[in-house]
Amino acid sequence: MQDISLDDLDLHLIHALQLEPRVAWTSLASVLGSDPVTLSRRWERISAAGLAWTSTIPGAVGRSAETAGALVEFVCEPGRVLATADVAAADPAIYSIDLTAGQRDVLATLVTADDRELAEYALDRLGAIPGVRSIRTHVVHEVLRLGSDWSVQSLTPSQQARIPAPRPPRRGSAKRVDPELARALRRRLGFDARASFTDLGRDLGYSAQRVADAVARLRAEGDLIFRTDVAAPYSNWPLAAWFFIQAPASTLDAARESLSTMASLQYAAITSGPANLIVAAGARAKPEVLQIEAELEQRLPRSRIADRSMVLRVHKHLGRLLDSRGLAGDRVVPLP
Repeated sequence: MQDISLDDLDLHLIHALQLEPRVAWTSLASVLGSDPVTLSRRWERISAAGLAWTSTIPGAVGRSAETAGALVEFVCEPGRVLATADVAAADPAIYSIDLTAGQRDVLATLVTADDRELAEYALDRLGAIPGVRSIRTHVVHEVLRLGSDWSVQSLTPSQQARIPAPRPPRRGSAKRVDPELARALRRRLGFDARASFTDLGRDLGYSAQRVADAVARLRAEGDLIFRTDVAAPYSNWPLAAWFFIQAPASTLDAARESLSTMASLQYAAITSGPANLIVAAGARAKPEVLQIEAELEQRLPRSRIADRSMVLRVHKHLGRLLDSRGLAGDRVVPLP
């Protein structure tokens, strides 16, 4: 049977790829105290087992005024949670789905082109998903922290400082990326963010140099975010929980700074509804969940944690479907 576990070197490698998903193995060898061939083989084993994977998301997601997003809670009919999650997962606008314990069965991340489309989902399309008993929609006003801002935190600060940054655009390269090429790159790199420029050029019908210039330009301008994600149950942060917080406006205004150094925080957004701040945090063990709640109360004065839910299983993560063990496969619903 294939070994599905991560040792220290695996976690170091994943952390390095979370800092720079396209870093060359030769650049990592001295940082991780290994050799390029070993690192390449390690990543091949890790990714083949579904323990970690690379992808991309459009840079506008969650932070641009041109898009609209919401966190959506589903309460399902008894025995219908998985069927409901399967139907919801087929929709490209539903980026991620957590199956949770508590007052909601499913917590989904919805991203739409604009407020009009968001209203269409909230008023009609979400309610048409079979097996849903009730829905609550939290419109996202501002994302304070994205999942791509978080890492497994395995490397030392000195090691992190030695991870090379992405190469900037070449001097003299095109200042504008053809929209058709940009769309093709987002779709192709969404399956494998480490695909070589040679392979990308061959698959998409462009020269490797033009593809490299396009990727560098999109990254430099914040139009394309590269990610490395890990199957949480096998990592050093196997647990996750959502917290629904009621906070005064003055506390929300200071939350950007107060939450920025919270090591466990994976996602945070200012929202509408009964909870105006919703966060997700990772934990190494169950007792830490209560410690995280206490830390949130300390960092967010005069706030009240109105509710919380433990994540039982991640069903879909940024378009990639995960199996019942939390492992990633080849099933990807391309982001719109």
